[in-house]
Amino acid sequence: MSKQKAKESILKAHDLKRGNTGVYREFNDMVRAEIKEIESNDDLSAEGRSKQVAKVRERRGKELLQLAYKRHREYKDLLSDARKNAEAVIYADIPKPDQTKIDRFNDAFRRLRTEITLSRDGESAAQKLTQFIGGVDERYFHHQISESYGELSASILALDNSPSMRISLSRQYDNLNASYESPDAEAARSSLETANDMEQSQFFLDAVEGAVRDTLGVQYSSFINNTESYFSQHEDDRPVTEAPQEPVKRSSDMGFTKEQVAIIERKVREAREAKEAVGGVSE
Repeated sequence: MSKQKAKESILKAHDLKRGNTGVYREFNDMVRAEIKEIESNDDLSAEGRSKQVAKVRERRGKELLQLAYKRHREYKDLLSDARKNAEAVIYADIPKPDQTKIDRFNDAFRRLRTEITLSRDGESAAQKLTQFIGGVDERYFHHQISESYGELSASILALDNSPSMRISLSRQYDNLNASYESPDAEAARSSLETANDMEQSQFFLDAVEGAVRDTLGVQYSSFINNTESYFSQHEDDRPVTEAPQEPVKRSSDMGFTKEQVAIIERKVREAREAKEAVGGVSE
């Protein structure tokens, strides 16, 4: 099931990131031992030892960034897999009404949006929105309203930004999503938000970055959390990664196309923006 697969991918990504410190500690011990051996070699002059140590740092620094690149790439792939599986649950296929109903809804919805935009009273605008939602009984149309909820709620909050209005709109938005999303959507949305938050977090801890700086130098520590930037400047050294996995399957057992992925990502962004617009006040 896609919901469970999303959780599994997140757990794997978490374990991978948690293992970074141990992996680097082992690598660092190896490098320090190599440098110590050179520094204790009396057959070399001071200048010779310095040159040998510099070569080790250059070679090992490049190896470390290649290792970090592969691990970070695997981490991002796991989170991408988690997002796609979560999105497959959240946006499970919604039955589409006949075109006549869609045209009527679109006309009515356009009028509502204009009325709310031109309204001078927040309470009145909110009531119009509530009445409109109450008159719609198709999941497909609830989804359409949800996609525009950020814009609608922003217009209302520009007129009435009271805590009670924010709470009311937040509840309405949650109920609206629940009316068209699949039964497992809440858990899947939680997985989606977790995956997004994890991807934005720092991959290697500050302690690791500091240790890299001490052992190999700032030219490598400054890229440990941004290996893509390093290899964009050193393409010949970019490590080869495994071929991408097959597309994650939907409930219909069809792979997401690029267009579907783009639509889903847009919907997720709009949903989060709408939630943020009305979720600033809690009970």
